Amino acid sequence: LPGNAALRLRSGRIRPRDLTTFFRQMAVSVNAGLPLRESLEAIIEDMEHASLRRVLVRVSEKLNQGASFSQAMAEEGKVFPNLCVALVRTAEEAGTMAKTLDDLATNLEKTDALARKIRSIMAYPAFVAGFFVIVMLIMTFFILPQFQDIFSESDAQLPLLTRVVFGVNKFIIGHVIVEAVVLVLLIAAFLVWRSTAAGRLQLDRLKLAMPGFGVVIRQISIARFSKHFAMMVRGGVPIAAGLEIAAAIVVNKVIENALLAARENIMLGSDIASSLARQEVFPRLLVRMVSIGEASGRLPETLEKVAESYESQVEGAITIATALLEPVIIVFFGAIVLLLVLSVYLPVFTMASHMK
Repeated sequence: LPGNAALRLRSGRIRPRDLTTFFRQMAVSVNAGLPLRESLEAIIEDMEHASLRRVLVRVSEKLNQGASFSQAMAEEGKVFPNLCVALVRTAEEAGTMAKTLDDLATNLEKTDALARKIRSIMAYPAFVAGFFVIVMLIMTFFILPQFQDIFSESDAQLPLLTRVVFGVNKFIIGHVIVEAVVLVLLIAAFLVWRSTAAGRLQLDRLKLAMPGFGVVIRQISIARFSKHFAMMVRGGVPIAAGLEIAAAIVVNKVIENALLAARENIMLGSDIASSLARQEVFPRLLVRMVSIGEASGRLPETLEKVAESYESQVEGAITIATALLEPVIIVFFGAIVLLLVLSVYLPVFTMASHMK
């Protein structure tokens, strides 16, 4: 490896965090006065991610062949988001590469920080649920069958709860292959349905209609749209192009279609606020703040305030939901485990009382 032969490389897919680190390094180098090409070559020498390093090597080669930075990024397919490519292209035309790279790195860092915070909040409930599922599987396939064999050797009348639990457990074990096949087919059918345009749209519509969670999903989408659209407007990306890119970033087909419909109205001469107001999916706060931003000429700053407001609401809502979800999960799975334990020990207590 050039510059460091002992460098240990990491392989695997390129995550948003890896791109965030790359753009931050580029921003620091370019803002320090180092030319773009030399900054890229210096970063490649110390790059620890093998996949990203190969991508950056190809980008550097294209720069040496005369391509622009945005062109070289765009030719790498989906490695670099359209947002990054559009902002870099605009910065090349306006001569604001240093500031754009700095803003882009900051924006990606905030987005990644929010995503990690959400994952960390949801980690404990997921761990608790996974732990109880493992406990139930162990009881179903190992513990309950042993007690069934023990009780089958006696002629004692088993309690109703025990007979029901043993009957269900015997059915599950006896048809485990069929159940596994059915489960795999159901998952495959769901994945195929979700991959279709109609299925994805219907699924995203159901997500927005979910009690409690639908509001959070809408807030996350609006926050992402506001933050990225603000950055594109500040960076000089045309409004129509910015909306098209922002529509793909929200990761919800219902909101994406609404943004594309608003884009069509804007291209016909309508202003941004009234175009968004025609779509029922957008909250009044967003429409009102966009209207204020347009009127005052401070649309990027206004959109950033909207994004911060919704991100704060998302963090609060997820924290509250997690605090409520944890005891619900514990009580639910605890009740199931309690039923299984009672089904095993009730016959023991009954037999002990008969012996007395």
